[in-house]
Amino acid sequence: MPENNSLQNYLIEAIKLSKSETDLLKDKLKYLEVKKGDSLLNIGDVCSSAYFIISGSFYQYYLDEDYNIKIIDLYSTEDWMLNHRSFTSRKPSHNSIEAFEDSTVYELRIESIHKLIAISHSFLKLGKILDIANNRLEFFDNDKSAREKYHYILTQKPMLIQKFPLAMIASYLKISPETLSRIRKRII
Repeated sequence: MPENNSLQNYLIEAIKLSKSETDLLKDKLKYLEVKKGDSLLNIGDVCSSAYFIISGSFYQYYLDEDYNIKIIDLYSTEDWMLNHRSFTSRKPSHNSIEAFEDSTVYELRIESIHKLIAISHSFLKLGKILDIANNRLEFFDNDKSAREKYHYILTQKPMLIQKFPLAMIASYLKISPETLSRIRKRII
């Protein structure tokens, strides 16, 4: 498995794992190369893994009644991603996660998390991974204005604007591309 300092730093700082615990966790991670257009999760599958993005970008979406893609979340380098609801409930996902570009990730399977918790209760802190991956979704589910949502992306996730086309960002913000253009003109 290639060494990734950003992941190691995240594990030590954000969830306060010791070096030996970090090494145990790293043994459970699987390195994957994912091609553009490949899915890590399909509609109807149970989400059994969390992924840490080393490089590249992904999007999570569902299909509306007219089979239009509706963006749920956008992910880029150093993000954790999963379908939180399916992962925690162990029920089939209503969403898919697809690579927007050729990417590399570390996969952490739910079975591995359970094994790690059996070794040390320190690994209960891995729940922070789920929280971090889910926090943005909760932010966008709240009654925020389109301008507030776009400002959040600008300040917290500016790489998304560089990686994804405006139509996908507009879908993610649940606004039209025209509304996004007006917001961008006011901010710039």
